[in-house]
Amino acid sequence: MKYDDIRGILRYVPQFRGQTFVVLIDSAIISHENFGNVLLDLAVLHSLSIRVVVVFGARLQIMELAASRGVTLSSPDATGVTDEATLEASIDAISRLSTTMLQHLAGVGLRAAVSNAVSAHPAGVIRGRDLGYSGAIDRIDTQTLQQLIDQGITPLVPPSGCERQGRTLRLNSAAVAVEVAVALHASKLLFVGAGVVEDTQHRRIRQLSIDEARALSTRRSDTAESESSKVLLLRHAARACEGGVPRVHFLDGRTDDALLGELFSIEGVGTMVYGDAYQSIRPARRNDIDTIVRMVRTAVADDELVARSRHEIRASIDSYYVMEVDGTIVAIVSVQPWPDQAMAEIGCLYVRKSHEGMGFGRTLVQFAERRARDLGFTTVFALSTQAYNFFEGKLGYSTVDPTRLPASRLDKLRRSGRNSRVLMKEIKSPPPAVSAIS
Repeated sequence: MKYDDIRGILRYVPQFRGQTFVVLIDSAIISHENFGNVLLDLAVLHSLSIRVVVVFGARLQIMELAASRGVTLSSPDATGVTDEATLEASIDAISRLSTTMLQHLAGVGLRAAVSNAVSAHPAGVIRGRDLGYSGAIDRIDTQTLQQLIDQGITPLVPPSGCERQGRTLRLNSAAVAVEVAVALHASKLLFVGAGVVEDTQHRRIRQLSIDEARALSTRRSDTAESESSKVLLLRHAARACEGGVPRVHFLDGRTDDALLGELFSIEGVGTMVYGDAYQSIRPARRNDIDTIVRMVRTAVADDELVARSRHEIRASIDSYYVMEVDGTIVAIVSVQPWPDQAMAEIGCLYVRKSHEGMGFGRTLVQFAERRARDLGFTTVFALSTQAYNFFEGKLGYSTVDPTRLPASRLDKLRRSGRNSRVLMKEIKSPPPAVSAIS
């Protein structure tokens, strides 16, 4: 490990300290050879004063136990019918798995306790089928979970719940994880399973908005078991974000250091589903100047931006806005008013190379347009030597004659010698809904 790697990790520690992360470990990962490394990563999070709650799946173990007993399961998981024999096998498998989990967690130095913090009721009849002993979640006993965490004990939440009469019901582990994360106001929900979300070319999708996660889950109709599970998880991820969880991460638990690689690096290694993109945009502050200067220098070296001195940036810091991902600035933009001409300039648009192709540039421009409208302007313009196709094709800008610029801005453009295109747009009507993925 390089010193720069250590610095990168340490940057996140103050930000994550004291926050609650809910981690769902898929049943297939518990049986995988990398399971021990996943638990070691959890121990690292605990050592950094991150409040960790573990939810675990038991699908594979239930199927194995049922097969050894010659029991035919009424359904492989709690999304289907659970008859009495299936419930009995599920309870036994979950009990055994709880003991196994406690032993392994103790092996990495974590104190843990199984919690019956989930209250449930029978799911009832859905689409004409009585789901029997499959349950739906009523409430989460957050007080019990918080008390365990406050004592330094990691809560272990199984995929089962109790109804008022004391009867145990079978639950979907992802649904449990979502409700626990929402109830605890968790900062992150992490699905540690058998893969990340991929596109049709089997390339990792790095980020998805709520709407994109839902749309992707609707479009995919593959019948493969792993794909069906991913579709359901996408819907659960969207539900978690809508419930107030800012970030949901899909991780491949078969890969060493997947948890730490996702949480403590800018690029990440998994797929992140997030809530409102605008929530990650804020006005720049004076302590952001060094970061903005470095990003501008990189862009100038690539001939993407005109050079700006530290003094210029400091003097106009109030016009800058930054986009953050987990506390790290990944993109910048500025909104410069030209009140005499009722115009505002959108400038200094830059997205880190590590986060290109995610739609952050479009999101920032649309944010800047809204900001300009809020300031009372009806026209915005931008100057570009390379990104004019982006402004015209995706954002509705038109190339105009440079003489339409404010006189002093036109003079500055001519003196720069950059021969930038002038792109202009009327912003009298609200822009379309924001999507953070191109």
